[in-house]
Amino acid sequence: MQDFTFPTLAETFFLIPMTILSIFACIPISIKVLRNNKEPSNVLTLIIALAGIVLSAAALIFVGPSLGAVYGGALIFDGMATYANMAVFAITALTLFLSESGVNTRGASFAEHTFLILLSAVGMITLTSSNDLIVSFVGLEIMSIALYVLIGLGHEQLYSKEAAFKYFILGSFASAIFLFGIALIFGATGATTISTLGLQGMILESRNGLLILGLILLLVGIGFKVSLFPFHAWTPDVYQGAPTSVSAFMATGVKVVMFTLFLRLAMTHLFMSDPKIISILQVIAVLTMTIGNITAIVQENMKRLVAYSSIAHAGYILVGIIAAATSKTPEAASATLFYIVGYSVMNIGAFAIINVFEKEERGNLSIMDYAGLGYKYPLMGVGLAVFMFSLAGIPPTVGFMGKFYIFASAIKEGYLGLAIIGVINSLISAYYYLKVLVALYMNDPVFDVKPMAGKTSSFVVLVTLILTLVMGIFSASFYTPALKGVTQLLALH
Repeated sequence: MQDFTFPTLAETFFLIPMTILSIFACIPISIKVLRNNKEPSNVLTLIIALAGIVLSAAALIFVGPSLGAVYGGALIFDGMATYANMAVFAITALTLFLSESGVNTRGASFAEHTFLILLSAVGMITLTSSNDLIVSFVGLEIMSIALYVLIGLGHEQLYSKEAAFKYFILGSFASAIFLFGIALIFGATGATTISTLGLQGMILESRNGLLILGLILLLVGIGFKVSLFPFHAWTPDVYQGAPTSVSAFMATGVKVVMFTLFLRLAMTHLFMSDPKIISILQVIAVLTMTIGNITAIVQENMKRLVAYSSIAHAGYILVGIIAAATSKTPEAASATLFYIVGYSVMNIGAFAIINVFEKEERGNLSIMDYAGLGYKYPLMGVGLAVFMFSLAGIPPTVGFMGKFYIFASAIKEGYLGLAIIGVINSLISAYYYLKVLVALYMNDPVFDVKPMAGKTSSFVVLVTLILTLVMGIFSASFYTPALKGVTQLLALH
């Protein structure tokens, strides 16, 4: 463990993005307090929040990547963190657009909703930039506590409150397990700094049961947050009960930052010295992909279908992390990072379509509610079709390129069987994605479904639709920054 040192003036500049986002998070809710609890207009709140996000992103670019860890090794602002943080900024902005027009989020509590979204984003940035397990836990709790409240802040009184309670109870257990894992790792190695754990672990892991147990508990905590089997059961219930914009935020933002942390741990080769851990991760990846896809086949509710789809995609991403854990080159980690961001784009687009037509807590969420809407609302029809194709991994979308990069990396590292199972699961998933398209274009309308959300949700659909195609067709332009960031991290190690 490194000795404590006071931060220098140069190091404090790296906290500017987090500081700006925290300040702007407080402005709308402060305006509401000063106006005797009168809600500022949604447009004003949205503009203030977007200004904070833009300024934070600009500050992140201006400050630039650090040449190494700062704050005594607690934080690292390398290219990998920058890549993930820019994705977090984009996801946060798109989520706020969805919330501004969502039936369950607009109105009386939008200032509080915006405050919690931005506060959760601050925790996410902390997680992606952490180089110490204790700092990771702090970021995890900032993110999670805001999400607990966000889920229950919807206007409904049934599903959202139930979902918030479930996520709070299970999330608290997962956080405790994660923290206990950190304690055991510290007890075994005397360190919590991620960049030094790899060296410590390779010496101790094969003969130190305390370290192995600590790593397993750490993986359990991460597995819960990213919905890996067998810690996935909460996902469909919480995604269904939460406001749709919050479900989109959890399905994308949380996965980006937690998988980035997982990837950072894997790249230390901490898991490499014990073959049993890699074998366990392979089994988890196979079960996560398979159970997520098979269970999604029988779903009729769109939010539950997308939830089980996100579980399956967590399995695909884990394949990339396994390849990165045993690789000495940056390609596997870069492919994983690219896929995480690409998955977020297409997934938030799918949730945006749901947000457009969602009428109430139980309204317009069945697959058959979308019957015949492809012709009646062309943009929404084309958007949902492209998102379903991308989630299934059909070219020329980002979903295809992401899976291509990940499975190619897995084959290169000797995980041919894992890649084949991933491809088979992609074929299985095509069934339930195409089921949505059949309802969209080949079935007659069953209900008179109309768009309920405003123009901001349609804007999110358009943006994510364009990005899904552009990131697929010009994938090299988005893959290269990830490759540079990972290469920089490997050089620091």
